[in-house]
Amino acid sequence: MNTLRAAFLPGFIAGVISIFTSWLLMGGIFHRFQRETPQTWRPEGPRSYALSSFFHVFAAIGVACLFTLVLRFNVAVFARGLCGSVLFAISLWGVVVVPIMLESALFIRIHRLVVFGRVLDWLTTLLLATVITGWWLR
Repeated sequence: MNTLRAAFLPGFIAGVISIFTSWLLMGGIFHRFQRETPQTWRPEGPRSYALSSFFHVFAAIGVACLFTLVLRFNVAVFARGLCGSVLFAISLWGVVVVPIMLESALFIRIHRLVVFGRVLDWLTTLLLATVITGWWLR
């Protein structure tokens, strides 16, 4: 079976759920800390919200495809079960999201709780994508 075909629906579902978790984390809990660095932020609006939502769905589908390949090739520690799904998500998060966000925070004036919120936001997206895909393809 085609990898994209197998991963698309669980990735899409994870992406849609991640839009709501992102809204909760960044739109609710951590949004007020953006006011401390107003010169950093562009005006928000429907276009920016739509693009952000698209990025979450696109990323979740991509992670679901990658994790589908990991499952199909039975890659050691990531191969099966909830533990493998979570470990894969944390590994991706640690080698991609965390370094990019921390390096950005070195050069861009962003409140540290906004950085924490963004890192947490992408951890939830990765966890949703891998756990839902692992459950879907079990």
